[in-house]
Amino acid sequence: MVRVPEEFRDEFNEKGETFFEIAELLYAHPGRQFTQNELAEKMERSTTTISNHTREMVDEGWLNRQKDQTTFAWNSDVHNPASTEGITAARRFYVDLLNLLKEHSKTTPGAFAILGFAMILTAVVVFAVFVGFSLRFTQDSSVSPAVYIVIAVSSFLTGVIMTLLSPMQAMINRFVGRLISTNIFQSKE
Repeated sequence: MVRVPEEFRDEFNEKGETFFEIAELLYAHPGRQFTQNELAEKMERSTTTISNHTREMVDEGWLNRQKDQTTFAWNSDVHNPASTEGITAARRFYVDLLNLLKEHSKTTPGAFAILGFAMILTAVVVFAVFVGFSLRFTQDSSVSPAVYIVIAVSSFLTGVIMTLLSPMQAMINRFVGRLISTNIFQSKE
């Protein structure tokens, strides 16, 4: 869910919970216009309370209000939620990817899965280069387009094989783990 950025939290929290709830709702739906009655119904407050809060928000520039109407929308000229959410989403994606790679690279099956995925991604990139050269989207290459397709196909097949080795390695590890005694490497003193 879209959340109001930290820079606004302090200011909104000083003005009370209802004020913050209105700001959060409008921020989460920047393209939608809400009527005063809709806001009152969603917040379970009187229209007078909503009117006081929205008037203050309009005066401070947080909301856009149509003249002679009681419809309100988040003022995306002041702060565009899409830009903040896009940056946050990209940052979270890379943090999650890095954590995933760290976690799975600790085991042999995980390493096979990561390498297989990397090979498949490489195949996609090389295939895109092949398409670019074969359709003359880019300058000519001194390497034949057939070489690119061979590299792409072999990389893809290698990636699939590496990925399939991951669950097989996990089964082998379980089987070998049952056969080997846990105290086999301990000294008998």
